[in-house]
Amino acid sequence: MKKYFNYILILSGVIAFFAGCVKDLTGTVYNGPLLVEIDATSLNSNSTGQTYPILTRIPAVGRPLTIACPDSTLRRYPQTIRVRVNLVGAQSSKDIPVTYEVFGSPITTIAFPATIAANAMLGCPTAQIPSAAAATLTVSDAVAGTHFTALSGTVVIPANSSFGFIDIQILNPGTTAGTAKFLGIRLKDNESIKVSVNYKQIGLVIDQR
Repeated sequence: MKKYFNYILILSGVIAFFAGCVKDLTGTVYNGPLLVEIDATSLNSNSTGQTYPILTRIPAVGRPLTIACPDSTLRRYPQTIRVRVNLVGAQSSKDIPVTYEVFGSPITTIAFPATIAANAMLGCPTAQIPSAAAATLTVSDAVAGTHFTALSGTVVIPANSSFGFIDIQILNPGTTAGTAKFLGIRLKDNESIKVSVNYKQIGLVIDQR
């Protein structure tokens, strides 16, 4: 009988130990850095040989680019391209500034798709630009002030929101046959913001034909 009593005491001690651990864990609050990502990068496949997508079509918000929803191609005609930045996790009661940088092209050529009139009923952007055939274009870096309006390097996710937007104003420098311009966006982390390693950057290619 004493033997069973000892077993009961041991079992009670083990249960009390784990109960104390659970209580301690439930009271733990994460105070680490916030995590952010580029929406279009998390939704689209990486380009061949790269660790991020290189898009030739206007980034769609909250969904991947698909053939079933023929998004407009990204071309030199004046327009505003929005790249959404997602806050991963709980919203903040304060504005969250996120810094980013522009980077250059890792590619020299790209197979650019034809411009397709998009289906607005599917929630796609409707092309308001002249048609263009599919072609392989020579790629070089886009120049601020020539191909796009210079960017601030900071995007703000407003308080009590999960999203911020990098607005890119596309400029029309005129036709340059057979060429495209690359614009890369890369999020940067700091002591209070960390970027998702797999979803921190994206490439955009602008048809200059």
